[in-house]
Amino acid sequence: MRKVLGMFIAVLIMSQTASAMIWEDSQVWSVEWEKKYATWMESDAVHKNIFVGTESKYYGINADCADASYALRAIFSLENGLPFKVLNPSGSRGDKYKYLSNRTTKFDSRGATAEKRLIAMINYLGDSVGTEHLSHHDTIPVKIEAIDAGMLFTYKIKRSFRRTIRHSYNIKGVTRYGDFDVIYSSQAIAKKNLPMIHREGYSFSVLPHDVWGFKRFKWPQHEGMRNHSLPAETSYSNEQFTLVNELGKKFFRYVKDKLKVGSEAPEALLKRKLGLLCIEARDRISYVNQGYEHHMETGKKCMNYADYDAYSTPARDGALKSSFENFETEYKEIVNEGLESEIDFDVLEMAKAIVKGVTAGSQAETDLYNTCSINYMEGSKMHLAELYKRIKNNVLSSHPNDLKPQRWGDTTRNRTKCKVWY
Repeated sequence: MRKVLGMFIAVLIMSQTASAMIWEDSQVWSVEWEKKYATWMESDAVHKNIFVGTESKYYGINADCADASYALRAIFSLENGLPFKVLNPSGSRGDKYKYLSNRTTKFDSRGATAEKRLIAMINYLGDSVGTEHLSHHDTIPVKIEAIDAGMLFTYKIKRSFRRTIRHSYNIKGVTRYGDFDVIYSSQAIAKKNLPMIHREGYSFSVLPHDVWGFKRFKWPQHEGMRNHSLPAETSYSNEQFTLVNELGKKFFRYVKDKLKVGSEAPEALLKRKLGLLCIEARDRISYVNQGYEHHMETGKKCMNYADYDAYSTPARDGALKSSFENFETEYKEIVNEGLESEIDFDVLEMAKAIVKGVTAGSQAETDLYNTCSINYMEGSKMHLAELYKRIKNNVLSSHPNDLKPQRWGDTTRNRTKCKVWY
C-alpha cells in the first residue's frame, strides 16, 4: 500500500512539474508599479552583467537589444509577482496561442525554477522577434513629460538597398539636466556573450517617427486594445511625432528642457560632455575590434548580411558624429551668450580646438591628449579634435571587412571590395 501511495505522489508531483507555468502572478500593473519599476531600473540590481555573470540568477539569457528590453521587464515582473504578456510571434489568432505570458506551460521542461523557465522564454522570444515587433506590438508611445526610467527609446533608420537599422535603448535613468542613462545590448554583444553597455548622460539623435521613439510596455490587461482606447494613466500620446514635425532637429533640445530639473554651469557642462565624448570614442575601439576579430576568425571572408548587420557600425558612427555636433552646438551657445569668462581657460581652449581645429604642438593639443588619448591601434593614438576632424572629412569606415587603418581613417586607400549590405 505504501509503495502504491508513494508512486501516486511521485506521479502527482511530476504532473504538477510538467505543467508548471513560468511564474504565478498575484499583482496587476498600475502607475504605482511603474514607479517601482523605474526605481528598480535605476538601482544596482540592473547592471551590465545581469545576463552574463555566472553568479546571476539570469545567467544564460542571450540578449540583443530587443531581447534585453523584454528580459528586464520579465525579470522585474517575476520578482514582484506581476504578469508578463506579449504578442506571441509564432502564435495563432486564437486566444490560446495569441499571446506569450508568464502563465504559459511551454517551458515547463526547461528548468525547475521560475528563473530557468524565464531564461528559456526570453531566448525563445529572441529567436523570433526583434525591435520591429517590440515597437509595433508590445509598446506604446508616451507623453514627453512622462518619460522616466524603465521606458525605452527605439529607432529605425532606412539605409540603401531597402535595408534598415533598428535599435532599442533601455532608459536606466533621467538625469537632472534632461539627459539619459541608458543600458542596452546589440547583436555583436549577443554573439560574443558580452556584458551590456551602460552609458550615463546619453543624448539620442535619431528622431521619432511612425511607431519609433520614446515608448513604454503595454500593461498585460490592455493587450489587444487599440492605443486610442487606453486609459489616461498609461500616458499614451503621439505628441512626440507632432513635435518632431514642428521642431525637426530641435526636438531633443525640447525634450531636454522639458525633463530637466536644474541648470548646469557652463564649465561643468563642457567637462561632462568632454568625458562623454571620450567614452564614446574609446567605445568605438571595442566595436571595431569585435568586427576585426570576426573578420580574422573567418579567414578574411566577406561577411554575409547577418554578420555585416552585427559588426558594421554605421549607426554607432552616426551617433558618435551627433555627439560631436551636439558638443559643438553647446560650445557655440556658450560663446554666443558671452559666458566664456565662467570657464577655466584650458577647458575652453580644448573645446575650441575640437570645434575649430587644433594647432600641432600647442598646449591645447597636449591637454587633449592628457584628457582623452584614444589608443585605437597598437602604436597609434589620436585626440578628440583629430577624431572629429576625421568624422567631418568622412574618412572613417563603418565596414567590418576593412582593416583597422581604414576603419579609423588613417588611409582611405585599399578599402574592402566586399559588399556593402546597407
